Amino acid sequence: MFNDFLDNLAIENTGEISNRYGEVTASLNKEFRNSESKTANSLKVGSIGRWTAINGISDLDMLYIMPKGLWDKYKDGKQYQLLSDTKEAIKLRYPKTKISVDRLVVCVQYTNFHIEVQPVFEQDDNSFKYPDSYNGGQWKITKPREEIEAISELDIQTNKNLRRLCKMARAWKNKHGIGMGDY
Repeated sequence: MFNDFLDNLAIENTGEISNRYGEVTASLNKEFRNSESKTANSLKVGSIGRWTAINGISDLDMLYIMPKGLWDKYKDGKQYQLLSDTKEAIKLRYPKTKISVDRLVVCVQYTNFHIEVQPVFEQDDNSFKYPDSYNGGQWKITKPREEIEAISELDIQTNKNLRRLCKMARAWKNKHGIGMGDY
């Protein structure tokens, strides 16, 4: 019964999701690196990155790793400018799509889901500085690779049951409208 339950939670539109991630990545690579790679310089994070997402996922999280050489352009109070430049680069690929800048991310709204793109600068310790445009702007640190690695290791230690449990809890939360964060 649990296997059937988990099968029902499997994401049905993985191809569409993957294609959209690729197109967004390519548009940013074209603007910031003169490349059209659909995979280089982006990282899927959140439930997709942790492999805990379920069917019907509506918000997808993505980090776009900015070229280190652009740090000087944005480092001093230009957090909103980085988000705005990210939005404009995506807008070139999707001119009719609703794309907006939020405090921390650029939201790309599709018909059945949206991608929240966070432009980041990778640090020597594999963490990332990301822009917070609130109140004049500041830089914050995120460590999604550590989170993804921890989930992966715990999943192995639990006979591949941690991710399954996360998916079940997410389905229960969604079904009953429980106010519970993804972590």
